[in-house]
Amino acid sequence: MLTKFTAFLCLIAHAKAHFTTGHLFVNGTDTGLWKHVLEVAIEGNPLTNGGFPPTNHFLKTTPQFAKALDTKNITCGRAAFNSMEKTEIADVEAGEEIGFGVMTFEEVGHSLRGIDGRFYHPGPAQIWLSRAPGDDLKAYRGDGDWFKVAWAGPLNNTKWTLQGGFSYNFTLPLTTPPGKYLMRFEYLMPSVGLNQTQWYINCALINLKGPGGGTPTGFARFPGAYKPDDPGLWIPWNQEEGALPDELMRLMDYTPPGPPVWRG
Repeated sequence: MLTKFTAFLCLIAHAKAHFTTGHLFVNGTDTGLWKHVLEVAIEGNPLTNGGFPPTNHFLKTTPQFAKALDTKNITCGRAAFNSMEKTEIADVEAGEEIGFGVMTFEEVGHSLRGIDGRFYHPGPAQIWLSRAPGDDLKAYRGDGDWFKVAWAGPLNNTKWTLQGGFSYNFTLPLTTPPGKYLMRFEYLMPSVGLNQTQWYINCALINLKGPGGGTPTGFARFPGAYKPDDPGLWIPWNQEEGALPDELMRLMDYTPPGPPVWRG
């Protein structure tokens, strides 16, 4: 029989395993929860909060799996575009440090004060940009071309760079053409089991300023960019955490899915 205490422990274990990145950082400053990041829906109920209070985001941390690869949910998260109207556009400069931050346990609806959420799962992160046609960002739903501007992979053969961290900060290429963009954060937990890879997706709204002059390359579209058995999504045993002794792990051999990073 599942006691209340056992249920509580299960809830905490689930929270420690899953996460979502509702914070945008600009030059190290947190701009606030869901202010510039499209708020995602809870799993199983894409249109409402399912009876959860507005401050409880627990079920929004649930990952997506391979069945979402052919849906609009893989673009910016579950039903993310339903929150487009209330989300503000952030002014950022090319060449600045930008970042996405994990929500705290308190924000996802727990009573554990002072404990931050982390990237608990092993895996890489990638950042994508897609410019809104005519710079009409509020009307854009991410169905155009995307190009990759940053990625964080393995730190060494046994550890991922972001695992256990609180945020991912990166530098936008200085020559990125100015305009209004969706900026897509993608964190993967790749797996040796086909269709078991997990996706954690969030998008921020940005008005990118700068000198421009660059010509982005290596475009992809979401949905449509990935298949479940692509390299980097379906991985060999020596790239899965805990599968082998450390001396046999080869995370540095990992190949990220999608085109290469455009660096300006």
